[in-house]
Amino acid sequence: MNQTLQLHCRNFVRAQRNIARAEPLQNMYARPICSELFAEHEMEPDVLRLKKCESFLIKEEGFFSDFSGISALMIVTALALSDDPKQKLKDLQQARVIIRRHFPPVPDYIPLACIILSDEKDDTLWEPMAQKASIIYETLKEKNRILNSGGDILFSLLIAKSGKDTQKVIQDTKACVQYLKPETCIDPQSFHCLCRVLAMNGSDAESSCQRYHDLYNYLKEKGYRYGRGYQSPMLALAALLPQDIEDIGKDIIDVDTYLSRHEMYRGLVPKYSKTVRLMHSAMIVAGASRPKLSRESGTDVSDVIIAMEITLWALFGMLFL
Repeated sequence: MNQTLQLHCRNFVRAQRNIARAEPLQNMYARPICSELFAEHEMEPDVLRLKKCESFLIKEEGFFSDFSGISALMIVTALALSDDPKQKLKDLQQARVIIRRHFPPVPDYIPLACIILSDEKDDTLWEPMAQKASIIYETLKEKNRILNSGGDILFSLLIAKSGKDTQKVIQDTKACVQYLKPETCIDPQSFHCLCRVLAMNGSDAESSCQRYHDLYNYLKEKGYRYGRGYQSPMLALAALLPQDIEDIGKDIIDVDTYLSRHEMYRGLVPKYSKTVRLMHSAMIVAGASRPKLSRESGTDVSDVIIAMEITLWALFGMLFL
């Protein structure tokens, strides 16, 4: 395991511990996603800061708002990652007004949509971005009516933010659907999300799908059976990384071995199963490359970063919403 990946693993584990101490009542499956966000920002969450952000959120929003419930930990994480939590909450509230104006009322997805929109530093772009995303959303509904409406809102916002051609994304997604067999995943929502992630590659769909199959089979040959449910899009993301498939697979196995030594993943009844641990390993391998990719330029690089965002938000949506 290289030094960068090892450091990312350590930051991820530390972030999980601190978040668990600060937010013991929050859903334990949300913690790894938030921990990964901290690790990708190369930050270690401070317990006291997390608690202050939570208290501030409750003071301003109360216990029964769009920013409470299962998504509260994501909002608290967004505040804690910000240099100015008070201003960040104002930004989220402003983004909420815009989201409500342009999208149907899907309450569970509003806080995630607000985070995506407010992550754009230039707030003058929020309104046109939401307008563009609403057009993409309507196009997605027209093209395929079986899609999940809340997930489509997040996907539309990310595509609008990326500037990618909507028709090209739809065509590439359909190509992945045709190339992969539905039994690749055990549920339709995970399968469609998998195809969306692979469609972000920017190259032909067959190449993306083949890399996914190769990575899955590599792990299988080494004795690691990767989950075929909500875990699948995360493996697809790892398959889009620029490294050779064998190198990516080795990194995932190395990270899995690293995680297996920590209390959250070991014991007779670990908090996270081996299947979930392997997904976390794929997430860490992909996330560890983000700081470097963010400093580089090029279409292929931006495609992978967009795929990272789509995968992480989709994972949260499939698990909790």
